[in-house]
Amino acid sequence: MENLYKKLPQMNEILNRYDENPVIVKDIANSVLDDYRAKIANKVDFETEDIYSDIDSMINSYTPYSLYNVINATGVILHTNLGRAVLSRKSLERIEKIGSSYSNLEYDVKKGARGSRYTHLVDIVKKLTGAEDALIVNNNAAAVFLVLNTFCQGKNALISRGELVEIGGSFRISEIMKKSGANIIEVGATNRTHLYDYENEIDDENLSAIVKVHKSNFQMVGYNESVDTKDLKELIADRDILLYEDLGSGSLIDLTPYGYSYEKTVGDCLNDGIDLVSFSCDKLIGGSQAGIIVGKKEYIAEMKKNQLLRAFRVDKLTLASVEATLIEYLDFETMKEENPTIRMITEDEDTTKKRCQKLLRKIQKIKDVDAEIIESEGKIGGGSYPLDIKKTYSIKISDPNITKLERQLRLSDYHIISTVHDGNLYLNALTIFDKQIDDIYETLKEYYEK
Repeated sequence: MENLYKKLPQMNEILNRYDENPVIVKDIANSVLDDYRAKIANKVDFETEDIYSDIDSMINSYTPYSLYNVINATGVILHTNLGRAVLSRKSLERIEKIGSSYSNLEYDVKKGARGSRYTHLVDIVKKLTGAEDALIVNNNAAAVFLVLNTFCQGKNALISRGELVEIGGSFRISEIMKKSGANIIEVGATNRTHLYDYENEIDDENLSAIVKVHKSNFQMVGYNESVDTKDLKELIADRDILLYEDLGSGSLIDLTPYGYSYEKTVGDCLNDGIDLVSFSCDKLIGGSQAGIIVGKKEYIAEMKKNQLLRAFRVDKLTLASVEATLIEYLDFETMKEENPTIRMITEDEDTTKKRCQKLLRKIQKIKDVDAEIIESEGKIGGGSYPLDIKKTYSIKISDPNITKLERQLRLSDYHIISTVHDGNLYLNALTIFDKQIDDIYETLKEYYEK
C-alpha cells in the first residue's frame, strides 16, 4: 500500500509538466488523483504514467462549457431533453446582429423618447393570428401564471377535471393556478364534461374566468366528451367572465396537409371567440423559448400593468430570435426549407429515406459493421400530437456489445444520442442533419477500426 502512494506524483510535478492553464490542470489532476487513491484503497496496482495518461486524456477533451451540441438520432423532433426546437439561420443571424451592438430595445427612435420592449413583436403576431394585441413573456408557464394572476387572484376560475393536465418536469396546471392566487373550481368528470357542468357554476358572483387547457401531451379515447369553446363563449356572452385557453405547444398553421391529425391553431381559437390564448414558441412554432399571449386589447393592456410582468419579461436576444422566426411564416414554403424544426415536421418520408441511404453508404465503408436500413417511427414530441406517428427510416446496427457502442457514440466528441431496443442500436434519420452524416461516420469508424 505504501509503495502505491509513492506512485502518486506531486502537484508541482504535474503543473510543471503542462503548458495549459494551471487552474484547469490542477482541477483535472485532483480529480484523477482522487480516482487513483480509490484504486489504492481497493489494492489495484498502477504506474505513474497511467495517471499522466488519464490527465492527458482529460485535458485534450476539456471544455469550460457545460452546454454543447449533440446529434439527435432519436427521431423525436422536439426532444425536451435535447433543447426542443432547432433555430433557423435567420433567427441566429438576428441574435448575433442585435446582441453584438446597442439596440432600440426600449427606445422609440421616431419620437426620441423611452419606448417599450413589448411593442416589437406585436405587428407580426397580429398578422399571423388575427389577434387585436399580443404580449410576449419568457415561457408559456409564465404566460399562464400572468393571465391567472391578473384576472383571477382571489377569484374563482372554472376548469374541466379532464383538463387538469401535468406536462414535463412535473408541471401541473392545478399547481400553477393555485400559485397564481386563483381559486380552482373543477367541473365535470375526468372523461366527460358537459355544458351544464359549467352552467351550474356560472352564476357564482366570484367567478372571473373559464380556463381551457389543451391536452397536448395526451389524448383521451373511448367514452369521453368536452365542451366546445364556441358554446362556452355563448354561455358567458352577457357576463363579465374571461374565456382563456392555454394552447400549450400551439401552432400557427394547420398541419393536416402533412399527414397529422387536426389540432386547433392559434387563429382557430381566436375565431372561436376566446378572449386570450397563450402558447409556447420553442415547440411547434420552431423558435426560441418564450410564451406569447394573444387576444383582446383591453386584456393585454391590463396584464401590462401587473408588476409580475417584469419578472417574466424577455431579453433582447429572445425578442430578436422569436421575431425572426415569426417573420419566416410570411413565406411558409421557404420556411419549410430553411427552418430546421419546421423542415423536420413537414418532411416527406422519401426525403428521410434518401438521407438514411446516404448515411448507410458511408457506414458500409467501415470494416465489420453490421448495419441496415429499416422502416421506423418518428414523433414531433414536446407535448405535441401524442398519437401521431411519422413514418421514418433508421440505421439498425447489430453489435455483440451494444451497450459499449451506445456509450461510445454518446461520449464521443459529437455526442450522438441514439436509441437501443431489442438488443440493437438505431439511428433515426428524421432528426439527423445532412451535415452530421460525416460526424457519425467518423465516430463509428473510430469505434470499429481502432
